[in-house]
Amino acid sequence: MDLTPVRTVYDAAAPTYDVLLPDLRIEQPVDRTMIRAFCDEVLDTSDHTVLDAGCGAGRMIPELKDRGLRPRGVDLSSGMIERARRREPEVDFRVADLRALPYADDSFGGVIAWYSLIHFDYPALAEALTELARVTKPGGVLLTGFQVGSGLREISNAYGTRSEMTAWLYSPEEIASVATAAGWTTTATARREPVMEPHPQGFVLARKGE
Repeated sequence: MDLTPVRTVYDAAAPTYDVLLPDLRIEQPVDRTMIRAFCDEVLDTSDHTVLDAGCGAGRMIPELKDRGLRPRGVDLSSGMIERARRREPEVDFRVADLRALPYADDSFGGVIAWYSLIHFDYPALAEALTELARVTKPGGVLLTGFQVGSGLREISNAYGTRSEMTAWLYSPEEIASVATAAGWTTTATARREPVMEPHPQGFVLARKGE
């Protein structure tokens, strides 16, 4: 699956994205509860280093730090990573596809993929979740958030650009099933109805097998 169009859109959108989404203020209470649960579960493991997988401009990093974790970030877009480095210069950020991460096996106590798996079709989603499992220690924690539905949707004029990109809709059960095949054990799923969005939102929390 070629993600060049997605990379191009996010590179162009990075300055606007950084202004529109500077932090987690748009997240709803259910969303924040899932993030807190992820952080608490990682803090119960022996390694508090976490990967923000698809970190964008780094808006999740302060939250992870404030909750006692040691975050690193990776994103497909070099434009987004440039913004993240300006925002959090002491954090290690890298540019990479989530299906080919530049980290050794068992590098992290947890990974959070917050709306970063939505651009993967079903086979690529399986590849990404397998790669996230590879870089996570046994017993480590995964949290992913995504839009709920089926099929794909075209996003036009994304974040003020004149470009289009594709995003995929999944049910929590579908994500959990793919995650299980990739080596994760689902511990919780959640779904909330739309607030400002056109689609329901879904969340899957899981642990890597020991």
